[in-house]
Amino acid sequence: MDVPADVPVDVPADVPIDVPVDVPVDVPEDVPIDVPEDVPIDVPMDVPMDVPCPDNDHDGWTTCDGDCDDNDPNVNPGAFDFPDGIDHDCDGDIGDADDKCDQGLQYTSQNPLDYAFAIDLCQVTTENPPLKNKVWGIISADLTLATGSGTPDPQQHAIVTSFGSVLGPKKNSNFVLLSTGEAATPSQQYFTPNTPQPGTDTGTQSPTPFGFPVNKSGCPVPSPTAFNPVNLRLRIRVPTNAHSFGFNHGFFSAEYPEYACSQFNDMWVALLKSGAGGLPNNRNLVFDDFGTPGSVNLTFFDRCVAGQTGCFGTPGFNFCAGGASELAGTGFDTMDPSNPCGAPTSIGGGTGWLTTEAPVVPGETITLEFMVWDSSDGIYDSATILDNFHWLQGSLPGPKTYR
Repeated sequence: MDVPADVPVDVPADVPIDVPVDVPVDVPEDVPIDVPEDVPIDVPMDVPMDVPCPDNDHDGWTTCDGDCDDNDPNVNPGAFDFPDGIDHDCDGDIGDADDKCDQGLQYTSQNPLDYAFAIDLCQVTTENPPLKNKVWGIISADLTLATGSGTPDPQQHAIVTSFGSVLGPKKNSNFVLLSTGEAATPSQQYFTPNTPQPGTDTGTQSPTPFGFPVNKSGCPVPSPTAFNPVNLRLRIRVPTNAHSFGFNHGFFSAEYPEYACSQFNDMWVALLKSGAGGLPNNRNLVFDDFGTPGSVNLTFFDRCVAGQTGCFGTPGFNFCAGGASELAGTGFDTMDPSNPCGAPTSIGGGTGWLTTEAPVVPGETITLEFMVWDSSDGIYDSATILDNFHWLQGSLPGPKTYR
């Protein structure tokens, strides 16, 4: 017998004597002894066994989660379907983003979500959906006072098809009108003989938002109370392929011309809460090249009748390069023969349509607030129009407003 005496009697005699005694007899001889028994011999040890679907582009979605191009981080179910020939959101259709949700909306609507639809922000989502359903869209919509709580007067906001006889929607068929008084032109339901001057005091008020009040450099600062404020407050999940967004807006005020550059200058602001860089400390997106916030003092405030301004504030002159034609039918075009600043003029002026763009972080949740309020008192109404919210692929160093 050729089995050494120190081999246990239960080891078959045909086991080579150079096999360690602590190797189970049922391990095939061609398996290295340092390979765990539960690893298949034909699977490389550096391939995880529990990842059937990779995420090659590191966008958070695997092919199992519906990612239809796992080599492009801008393509996944959370993306916006830009019209560029690519199915960004992996729904099987190319460039099919729904942006026509403003049809059939009512002028008197009290549903905040209708106001998001009216500015062409059409997709709705939830706060914490499963990954497969984590699409971009509106998480919540509210109509509040300047601080994000409380309720504005129901006639301070409306969904309109026109603002006067010249200005219409920038996209589709409707847009939003917000006012410190009645949200109406003479042809619309909420209009009263006091609209927009001497104005309507709704009796609502709240503190101004963080970072306000402010005014144009050299002009008196208003009180820290927002009189008659109205705020369209939206929480939105950003598409995973959007680095910025834009919207169209315009501001109009009965403070022109006499109260320009005064403590009574009403504010029109768009406040953004985002992780993006380049945002002002007060989060406001609407300002001109001199840092002047949305008000009668903006350099863009040039839809008016030229003349002396600020006779109840800081005296100045506005050449009104844009003329007064866009005021037609708005109520701000009514002539004031007793203009305290001099020659007869209209009872107000405005900016016409402007564009603002701002940066965001792809995939984050932002809070965006569009608001207008009376400063230092509740009379002499101001209003803003708002339309055509849209996502942009390009990055921006900070917000910008332009015509």
